[in-house]
Amino acid sequence: MRFCAVREDDGAVQAAECRLCGDAIYRGEEYYRINGETFCTACLEDYARHVFAAYLCVGGEPE
Repeated sequence: MRFCAVREDDGAVQAAECRLCGDAIYRGEEYYRINGETFCTACLEDYARHVFAAYLCVGGEPE
């Protein structure tokens, strides 16, 4: 996959942008590509919480 390279003033090359927080993901940084969307590692928990919200249960309550 090829990314549009955006060079920052300090010479860093932006490779992608997180779909949730909008932060830049720079060349060499890890990130998640899920269903065609890009997420930084910091946003993975928020993404999972949103995706699995329909399956959330509360102990002691009928399902």
